[in-house]
Amino acid sequence: MFKVFSTLMPVAIVLGLTACGSSTSPQTTPPNPPANAKKIIVIGAGMSGIKAANQLANAGLQVQVLEARDRIGGRTWSDRSWGVAVDLGASWIHGISGNPIHTLAQSLNTPLVEWDYDNQTTYDASGNIDNSIDTKIESANDAVLATANTTPSNDPNITLQDLVDQTRSNGALNELTERELEFFVNSSFEQDIAADADKVSFAALTSTESFLGPDVVFPQGYDTLVTALADGLDIKLNTYVNAIDYQGSIVSVQTSQGTYTADYVIVTVPLGVLKKDVILFNPSLPQEKLNAIEALDMGVLNKVYLRFPEVFWDNNVDNLAQISEQKGHWSYWINLSKLTSQPILLGFNVASFGTEIESLSNQEIVSQAMVQLRKFFGDNIPEPSDSIITRWANDPFSFGSYSYVPKGATASMRQDLAAPVNNQVFFAGEATHSEYPSTVHGAFLSGQREASRILALLNN
Repeated sequence: MFKVFSTLMPVAIVLGLTACGSSTSPQTTPPNPPANAKKIIVIGAGMSGIKAANQLANAGLQVQVLEARDRIGGRTWSDRSWGVAVDLGASWIHGISGNPIHTLAQSLNTPLVEWDYDNQTTYDASGNIDNSIDTKIESANDAVLATANTTPSNDPNITLQDLVDQTRSNGALNELTERELEFFVNSSFEQDIAADADKVSFAALTSTESFLGPDVVFPQGYDTLVTALADGLDIKLNTYVNAIDYQGSIVSVQTSQGTYTADYVIVTVPLGVLKKDVILFNPSLPQEKLNAIEALDMGVLNKVYLRFPEVFWDNNVDNLAQISEQKGHWSYWINLSKLTSQPILLGFNVASFGTEIESLSNQEIVSQAMVQLRKFFGDNIPEPSDSIITRWANDPFSFGSYSYVPKGATASMRQDLAAPVNNQVFFAGEATHSEYPSTVHGAFLSGQREASRILALLNN
């Protein structure tokens, strides 16, 4: 994957993360709260919810976590049905320098492996290795960056595709064929954002930040972090929240398992769930928050894990890319055999195509994937012995992979989404974090932010 996308955003200046709240190191077992302690309900047991719950429980409050799924972790989900961990949701820590997720992983002695994006082989649409594309992509990157530097950063209607089209109209992308240009857009932008370039606001990207350093992955599964943070917490699974009533001094939460009450509630469900209006708020949420929920959107990144009887590809290569006939169709793969010691390839499909294939059966998806792999490695490669396939767009507890700011919306809407209501109902999750949206560390920091906000209220 060409990591051009990150160069369009300002480099993060990492200062005082601990000022956002407690240490990133979890206390293994929260203390028993006193009988008169304030009660908090956290809705959602993903990274943001579990971080908030862990921090509040360690501060001596009564904390109840309600989770609709039959597991914790949310979009941090590691499948171990093959005897090794494969991450169906979040996979990477993006930038380890000052990243609180990396700090947490280190505190837990979690094994990490640095991922080498440059160790890549790129194929053309016919399956031939293309050794010239790297130089072309580098030139295209420089050209788009030059256009970005002269493009208004306050116009929400300018999309990433507009940026590319403007660069192209200047003649700077003439060396790319149409397929190569689409490959550039998909591999450099859409694979990261999980949305079509013509839907994404360029201005919103200029307000986000990133951590320096390499990206790393988890051989034992990303969800080991959530599991550690959740130790000792009171978590009720298979508990669907239907309504939140905050008319009085006590907040009432109606669920599929009965009604719960608390002094404060933190809502950490994904933006996609809020957009579906599956939770009724009484009174209705403020108009600014409703506007943000409507305007912001969810991207889609779906994964297809294929396990084979043997490794038939070059095991020294970590990343496989394809300048596909149609933009983004099976254009990026990674080799997981070194990481898992099993013959596993992982295919990524994002944005419109990632959503489109969810309507296909598993066998149809695998068949499509094998057509592409046989272009690279020949007709005699074996069929996969097994597959694991995600469908995040239709997941009833997320309705998408992670958030983005579409054309016409603004990054400030994330702040509207995060704003507390009546100092009783609070909101966390990656979509609510302005600086680090669409990331696990953004989710973590948002949970830390809301826990700290509640503790500040109690200490006043």
